[in-house]
Amino acid sequence: MDLVRLRIPYEFVCERTRPSWRDIRFGLLNELLDPKAPVALAIEQVGEVEVPAAALVELAGAGENEPTSEQVRRLADSEPLCSEGGVRAKWLYLVLAWVYEHRSEYSDPLKYVEEVYGDFGYPEQIESFVRNMPMVGPDLGSRDANERRLFERWKQYLDKMATIYSG
Repeated sequence: MDLVRLRIPYEFVCERTRPSWRDIRFGLLNELLDPKAPVALAIEQVGEVEVPAAALVELAGAGENEPTSEQVRRLADSEPLCSEGGVRAKWLYLVLAWVYEHRSEYSDPLKYVEEVYGDFGYPEQIESFVRNMPMVGPDLGSRDANERRLFERWKQYLDKMATIYSG
């Protein structure tokens, strides 16, 4: 990721999906996730398993400024294999959900969508609301009307992905 840098809070992620350790690692490596997230997830998981892994216990007890990348790597490597594309698609959704919910904080949220589009390798599933792509549908007569349509499509994408990633 070259342009998009965020610190999405763990709570936001958990409200939308159940993150795996591979998701956590991707979010940290690409500077999308709050660095405190691994400790929060570890604390949750320690209470859920009968005999927690050593890396999980270490991570749950980590201090605020302690490095966590090695434990996160070990926990991610211990999970069943999943496709990198699946992890990227989940983070595409999470990043776009974060930006959409905080769009009033961005001077040009649609420009941010363009940056996300590039950083995530130009995914087809979001082309319909990327402003610099050819317009899908007729010109609505004004820039404002056309941009409102892009925001509507963005929201439709988020609603669709929410059903896939929730729970």
